[in-house]
Amino acid sequence: MSLSQRVRQRRGYLGMSQKDLAQQLQMAQTIVSRIERGENTNPGAEVLKRLAIALRCSIDWLLEMYDETADHADPPYLILAASSP
Repeated sequence: MSLSQRVRQRRGYLGMSQKDLAQQLQMAQTIVSRIERGENTNPGAEVLKRLAIALRCSIDWLLEMYDETADHADPPYLILAASSP
């Protein structure tokens, strides 16, 4: 799954609109839209950090550095979500 698909999927799972996510990121909605359409496939470290916090997941998961097929007790997005206040 690509970064764009993961952002869209996670945002939908959390019941957020693009506008909601953009507000949490303190960025323009067009940035979120470009990421979700796959037009921005290499956002900077600060954008990735903000995305991970807003979407309650890990940067590793967003960047596909986490093997979803491996036998793990807790995927990284669940670990972060469970530890969030």
